[in-house]
Amino acid sequence: MARGLPLDAVTEPLPTPWEQLELTTVDCPIQQGLADQNPDVDAIYRLTLPLPQDFRRDRRLALGKNSWCPFNSQNTTWWRDAFPLLYLPAYCSFRMTDIWRSFVAQRIAWENDWCLLFHEPTVWQERNEHNLMRDFEQEIPGYLHNRQIGAALQALTLKPGRAYLAENLRCCYEKLVSLELLDAGELALLDDWLDDIARLSQ
Repeated sequence: MARGLPLDAVTEPLPTPWEQLELTTVDCPIQQGLADQNPDVDAIYRLTLPLPQDFRRDRRLALGKNSWCPFNSQNTTWWRDAFPLLYLPAYCSFRMTDIWRSFVAQRIAWENDWCLLFHEPTVWQERNEHNLMRDFEQEIPGYLHNRQIGAALQALTLKPGRAYLAENLRCCYEKLVSLELLDAGELALLDDWLDDIARLSQ
């Protein structure tokens, strides 16, 4: 299972069969490429199911508003418009930092009519040695709270337009801090990030 998906949804079927999905052109300034051989699945998958895994090369899937899917830092392309959303939270486990970033980025993307694209593999991964039980331990906050995060972010009132990316980003992280999923110190780091982004944009 992809790292970040809720365990209680692991056996749920796809809501729409692939053959019935709409073919259209959409704006996708964040694009996650798959990785063959040793993809970024969670520790439970690695402990219970076989690898290596290779993916099809004839399919792409764009997710729009109200469609959630975690994406990670590996083989992910960010276009300049979305650069402010690259911020990685520091006050969470290493296995959740890019996953929780992905939820925040998706929520803000909705306000800009951006979609998230998953496309065919363009890399293969030879993974470094990991302690899988330590990985599992670091993934537990996601198993326990990812649905809560999605619901809380979805309920926020954000502003459309690239001019509001920074304001929306702070709003999202303030919510995660208020839920006590991140320490309040996260907001100081975020402000430093936003200051740097603003200077680079001048």
